[in-house]
Amino acid sequence: MAPQSQTPLTKPRPRRFSSRIAGVLRADDGVSAVEFALLAPMLVFALMAMVDLGFAISERMTIGHILRAGAQEATKNTGAETINHVLRTTARDEMPLAANGAIGDDTSLSLSVRLLCVCPTSPKTEVVCTTTCQGGQPTQIFYALSGSKTFSGLILPRFSQSKALQVQVR
Repeated sequence: MAPQSQTPLTKPRPRRFSSRIAGVLRADDGVSAVEFALLAPMLVFALMAMVDLGFAISERMTIGHILRAGAQEATKNTGAETINHVLRTTARDEMPLAANGAIGDDTSLSLSVRLLCVCPTSPKTEVVCTTTCQGGQPTQIFYALSGSKTFSGLILPRFSQSKALQVQVR
């Protein structure tokens, strides 16, 4: 029996140094982790800013709700003190109270009610409510309600937001 020819085992050719470097540079292991690490702080910042903006809008809507409750009372013409009481009672239910019982703290909610009267012929000029206008017409009576609060958020800078309503009684 004739011996079979044995094929000599060949060693693989060693890769050149430049091709090894190129392989390392082409590797993309961990790229997504690096991208996430670069983008995560911006995403967290944007999320916190959106939450802050949501709280600011919520506070502004709450101020509007408080003023509408006062405007509803103003339509009954019960007087500025009663309207002011309704505003403060509604605010106590809607806004957190400070330790001393005042509404809010350094960013407190300020509410005001003002009675104003004008003549129909000159609606921009305020007059005393007992005045008789030209032609014997009675004065028009309005209640001006306003509320303002300073918003202090985590990301957004401090800013004041206010709302105002004017209700004609007569």
